[in-house]
Order: sequence, then structure tokens, then C-alpha cells
Amino acid sequence: MKIFPFKTVKNRSLFSGHVAIGLVFLFLLLGPILTLHDHTSQDLSDSLQAPSSSHWMGTDYYGRDVFSRLVYGGRITWTVAILSTFIAVLIGTVTGLFSAYWGGWFDLVVMRLVDVMLAFPRLFVVLLIIGLGASSINLLIWALALFSWMEIARIVRSEVMSKKNLAYVKSARALGFGTPRILFKHILPNILSPVIVSSVLLISTIILVESGLSFLGLGIQAPNASWGSILNDGKIDPLGTWWLSVPAGFLILTTVVGFNLIGDGLQKQFDPKKSL
Repeated sequence: MKIFPFKTVKNRSLFSGHVAIGLVFLFLLLGPILTLHDHTSQDLSDSLQAPSSSHWMGTDYYGRDVFSRLVYGGRITWTVAILSTFIAVLIGTVTGLFSAYWGGWFDLVVMRLVDVMLAFPRLFVVLLIIGLGASSINLLIWALALFSWMEIARIVRSEVMSKKNLAYVKSARALGFGTPRILFKHILPNILSPVIVSSVLLISTIILVESGLSFLGLGIQAPNASWGSILNDGKIDPLGTWWLSVPAGFLILTTVVGFNLIGDGLQKQFDPKKSL
């Protein structure tokens, strides 16, 4: 029995993505065991210390250990990205399913709403929401999710439109099955491939947006941290305090590239024609 459904070694994109994301995940998982400092503990006497045996990645302006902040900040960044993606995929999948299956005026209204929402830049709208409201992790998650589901909805709608008149769907209708059962038990399992690929790619997009918001000071707020806010700490003197910006930027880059490679690898795996 094969434990892994994918031949990751032959699929270089998928294998490379797994390695990159696996290494970052191990860093976030084992980091609290390895660090000797609390990520919120301040010591102004240790302000802006270069990497040393006591502080492996140095300290920031408030004397906080950068290594521990990268670990806990990364956990927050991943949590925001994964939860936002889950909510966005749930909304987009349900919307796309019913829009395509029912069709008619309902499909027309939903697709025009999707077009309108896609016309607004995601970062600008989320900036506006965060700026008008009290910045919090929950608000950030929902703001990112509510302006990230539209692409998923269009993909799902396109797939359902191509399958809703196939024989197995007509047979389910003839047997008297209800719309929810037909959509979620018969159609949805057959259109999961593009949804999975889009979900993985959406995670990397949301990580970039969240990091950008935190870099601007409108994302994760102190005493919490994210990779974007840590990157922001090093913008005043990026060369003199390289240990603030380089590790955070490297983790963001590795994570985004890793998820993109996994998405590309899954696309090739699901579509053999693209794996040649």
C-alpha cells in the first residue's frame, strides 16, 4: 500500500516545495524548545545586540530576542494565512457551487458581485478596513478572507458549469436527490483538484498581504509580532541592523516560494499534460 499518493521525488516542484515548507514548519515547531528567551521580554541594556551565543539572531530596539520573535511571529503569520484561506475557500466554494448549479438570475447577480469585488485592490480595501476599525488578529483574518474568496468562486463555478449536465449528475437528479447532496457528494469531489491548487497558492498570497500590512504598521500589533512587523523594525538601518530584516525576509521568501512550488507541483500532478 502506498502511503504517499504523489511521486514527490519525480515531481521536482512538489518535492522542493515540501522541503522548503517542511523546514520552515520545523523551525516554528521546534523554535520554542530551542529559544531561551520570551518573545515579549524587553531589556533595553541589550538593545540592538548583534547575533551571539546568548541571542542567536540578535536583539531589536527594545532588547527583545529576535529568534524567539521570529518563531512566535511566524506562528501568527501562518495562523492568519491558513485561517483566512480556509474561510475564503469555504465561502468561494459554496458560492461557486450554487451559482453555477442554479444559474439564471442568481448566477448573474453573484458573478457581477464577484466582478465588482475583484475590481478593488485587495490590499487597499483591507488597509481601509483595518484603518477604520480597531486592529486585531480576528479583524485581520476576516478582512483578508472576505476579499480573497472571489477567485475560488470563479474557478468552482467554471468547473461546475462543465460537469452539471454530465450523466452522473442527471442520474442523481432522476433519483430525486436534493441540490445539497448533488453538489457536495457528487459534484464537489470531482472538482477538488483546482480548488486545492488555488488554496495553496492563496496561502502564499495572504502571507504576502499580511506581511505588507504588518510592515506598514496596520497588521499585527505589539506586543505580538509577525514577520512583516519584524521586517519593519530593520527598515531604519537595514545594513547596520541586518539581523532584523534578513532572517524575517528570508522566512517570508522561503514560505511564499515553498507554497508556490507546492501549488505548481500539484497542478502538474493533477494534470499529467502539464507535467511533461
